[in-house]
Amino acid sequence: MNTTLQNTHTPERPSKAEGNFYKPLGDKIGPGMNERVQKLRKLSFETEPSLSIERALIQTKFYKENFGKYSIPVMRGMNFLEICKHKTIYLGEGELIVGERGPSPKSVPTFPELTCHSVEDFHVLNTRDMQRYTILQEDIDIYEKEVIPYWEGKTMRERIFKHVPEEWSRAYEAGLFTEFMEQRAPGHTCLDDKIYKKGM
Repeated sequence: MNTTLQNTHTPERPSKAEGNFYKPLGDKIGPGMNERVQKLRKLSFETEPSLSIERALIQTKFYKENFGKYSIPVMRGMNFLEICKHKTIYLGEGELIVGERGPSPKSVPTFPELTCHSVEDFHVLNTRDMQRYTILQEDIDIYEKEVIPYWEGKTMRERIFKHVPEEWSRAYEAGLFTEFMEQRAPGHTCLDDKIYKKGM
């Protein structure tokens, strides 16, 4: 049986309106409850993601000067304080809640203590078609000179890989799964080895 649905009413509001109680937009900035929000939303949508090496440089300098002087937990706490002291704070025009992970909107810091990116990694991130992260060649050169040599062999990822079973390494190399810290920091999950012995 064919049933034809007829449109018996018109929408409550035009598609450009933000809600039943807002007037349709009369400008070209974009959606938002007011001009301030519209501008911030436009900035958020149109700003291209980028990579910042600022945090990596602060951390590397601190670890070079202090590693071995304190316990690991104290070092991490002091390192966090050092980053807070020297990190660029972005205060955007029109923002009521301020702060960014990096020195500018959609600028993402690197975490060399977890996984230290290679020069090749940066070139891939800078040129790939999907989810591109721009980075200046000057920053890549500085990173190669200042950051990579210090963290080589010291990253958490490298230390973990030294202790995983050979079977795990072979499965990883075959592409059976990805290593979690290539994508995010530790602490997001805590499954130990139960998932591999008992399954999901």
